[in-house]
Amino acid sequence: MATIQPATMLMRRICRDEAGLALVEFAYAVPFMLLLTLGGAEMANLAITHARISSITSMVADGVARVRDRIDENDINDIITGAKLASGSLNLTSNGRIIISTVEDNAATTTPTTDQVITWQRCKGTKNNVPAADTIGSEGAVLTNPIGETGRQITAKPGNPVIIVQIFYDYQPLMTRRFFNIGTVKYTSAFSVRDRTLQTLQNGQNLAANAKATCNYFTS
Repeated sequence: MATIQPATMLMRRICRDEAGLALVEFAYAVPFMLLLTLGGAEMANLAITHARISSITSMVADGVARVRDRIDENDINDIITGAKLASGSLNLTSNGRIIISTVEDNAATTTPTTDQVITWQRCKGTKNNVPAADTIGSEGAVLTNPIGETGRQITAKPGNPVIIVQIFYDYQPLMTRRFFNIGTVKYTSAFSVRDRTLQTLQNGQNLAANAKATCNYFTS
């Protein structure tokens, strides 16, 4: 007849058994590891997004400022197309708004440091909730104050227009907005116009109204 092991001895063996202990510890650690991994990936994506939007803003401003002799509606469309291609998976114009402005000295006055005018402006993108206070103004607006932060202000001198580009982009998270509650990524860049004798925006290709990147359209 087989000897039946006492219940007390069985319990002692169970208490001394460490098999599966590492698995239990791993189960406790998994949520924290996932949180750190996913949070790190989201942080990297956010940093990359900021870098790309900043770079594209400067690229657009520099591109518009570099157009020589005269600038055409078609030039603006080409530069915007380049910005869209550069944004790649960010889908810049589907998730944001590009605003290109030419700021000149207001020839109607003799106070060039405090009186400027937005002579023309072009836009692209479906984002239609950009606060007016975040922009420098709309086409035709007279600006009585220099543009930008104190110590980094921009003014257009007589005969020296400035191209100012603002991009507003709704951040697209990799997974969820719970890690970083980021709303709109905003960047501004300015370049002085060089080697251009005619500052008025031309339409040499006779583009139709809806083919121009005017700011009354919200398309990608």
